[in-house]
Amino acid sequence: MRWRMPPQMVGGQALGPVVMARSGRGVVVVRQVLAFPTGVLIEVEAHGRGTWSDSDLDGSPLRFSIRFGDGRVAVLDDDAGLRNGQGPMLHAYQTQSSGGGPDASEEIQMSLWLWPLPPAGPVGVTCSWVSAGIGSAELVLDGDALCSAAEQAEPFWPAQ
Repeated sequence: MRWRMPPQMVGGQALGPVVMARSGRGVVVVRQVLAFPTGVLIEVEAHGRGTWSDSDLDGSPLRFSIRFGDGRVAVLDDDAGLRNGQGPMLHAYQTQSSGGGPDASEEIQMSLWLWPLPPAGPVGVTCSWVSAGIGSAELVLDGDALCSAAEQAEPFWPAQ
């Protein structure tokens, strides 16, 4: 299940924290990017004011996609990359959200797992959050830096 979640390892630090997008009603922050031999963990948090509604109960209003430097693309939780066996696959393996109150505030935390480890070159991470006034924002990661960080990953426990 290497496509579904990070391995039991301490990931190599590649980036973080960085503001990915900001509007008058919302902010999306990439808290950290950790690289592993099999993929990349992207931890995101978002804060909105006046963005929460009952319709958000069906799923996260945050949308993400990935574009590798070689042209391959993955949309959050679309399994096309898994079906072709080559990736990429972008999966939200942990999500927490809360919202409401008189100011309709919203807090979202997501752990996104990207499989496989991207090749060298740019890796575009795109997000949108329409209700927060964020139509499209992109953070470009360096595939070479991700590969270098993955070499720093280490198992939780030494090999027996």
